[in-house]
Amino acid sequence: MDRKRVNGPETSVTPIFKKVEETPIILDAEKKRLDKRSVEDLRPIFLKSGLVTQANGSAYIEIGNTKVTCAVYGPRQLKKAEFSPLCKLNCDFKFSTFSCIKRRGQIRDAEEKEFSQILVEALTPAVRVELLPKSAIDIYVNVLENDGTSSCLAAAIIASSVALADAGIEMLDQVTACSSILTKEQHILMDGTEKEENQKEGSLVLSYMPSLNEVTHILQNGQSDSAITSKAIEQCIDGCSKIYSVMSNSLLQSLDRSKAVV
Repeated sequence: MDRKRVNGPETSVTPIFKKVEETPIILDAEKKRLDKRSVEDLRPIFLKSGLVTQANGSAYIEIGNTKVTCAVYGPRQLKKAEFSPLCKLNCDFKFSTFSCIKRRGQIRDAEEKEFSQILVEALTPAVRVELLPKSAIDIYVNVLENDGTSSCLAAAIIASSVALADAGIEMLDQVTACSSILTKEQHILMDGTEKEENQKEGSLVLSYMPSLNEVTHILQNGQSDSAITSKAIEQCIDGCSKIYSVMSNSLLQSLDRSKAVV
């Protein structure tokens, strides 16, 4: 008998998988969703900066059940081989292994690499990269709980912008972000949850600088009419304007705390 080998049973039985029935997205007579929100309502947002003491700047955000942390390190000097007249933004987006329904791997997959590049494209127009030549800024985003992939990306952009401001990086404006879901019934659901995303026809994530009235990035998936897409963009811009006040209040509270410590 081989003692180093675990001998299984002689006969095996096929496991029984429980069939999960997805609840359809149904709007009641008052056009309320499953969580009693209207189609244009955003989930409550909690945002706080300066939680990671080892980093130059940090932020933590909760949008419903979506929880994201961000830490900013730098600016640091580049090596001679990486010389650049402008400051480089290096973003690292990662889902925690326990953040999603299906367990994630330790190594970054294609989706996480794509989101890292989207963070760079959304934040670069707002950062004064010409003031920091031959330097780089490292941004690390970690998703602790995922309640909608689009909302995670929007939360990561918001947290990164606040963390950059907390680190003292000079910026033209704060970058806000808002997501929306396009359903088969041509409804636009703002800030969709994981259950709503499972039955989506398409999605849209918009990054926006409210003070300058400029869109820095748009990511759209799925199929939709041009009229529906234009309406979704307008609603996302309105949502970004609401989130901008939350970001400003968070930075003001962080400034008040630093003054109290001094």
